Amino acid sequence: MSYLVVAVAVLVMISVLTSFKPSTRQKQQVILRRYANERGLHVEIVADAVTDQKGSSPTAVRYLLPWTAKNIRHDDQRHWLLVRGKRGKLSPWKDWCWFQQQAPEDCHRSIQRALEQMPSSVNAICSNSFGLGAYWPEKGKVEEIDKIADGLRTISRNIKTE
Repeated sequence: MSYLVVAVAVLVMISVLTSFKPSTRQKQQVILRRYANERGLHVEIVADAVTDQKGSSPTAVRYLLPWTAKNIRHDDQRHWLLVRGKRGKLSPWKDWCWFQQQAPEDCHRSIQRALEQMPSSVNAICSNSFGLGAYWPEKGKVEEIDKIADGLRTISRNIKTE
């Protein structure tokens, strides 16, 4: 009888310990996020892009390129959100809409180039007080992070600070 109790206790301990093991998806996310950090991007768990400014519970991942000293001077007109889908004001790009505020006209050409560079799985792009961000579901390879980083840098290089 005591062997049975010991065996059950050991099995329970083994099952508890194996539940702490990260899943394949979690391991992939760690790889992607480390690579993003190496590329100069900050990874943030945030609210969905459309509810981002309303402060709802985190449900999305945003890859953020922080402002540099060169473009740190920005104003509220540089705060904008471009979302894939039909919700919001029409934008110049098919299947993309402005949500709340739109980017100034002088940014549109660089946004166009960024959209062409980025993976199709990016579902929103934003500019806020912290930098430029891309909402991405993290269902891809590290090469997609390169495309996201390059796209955000394309916009960042072309934002006028005057």
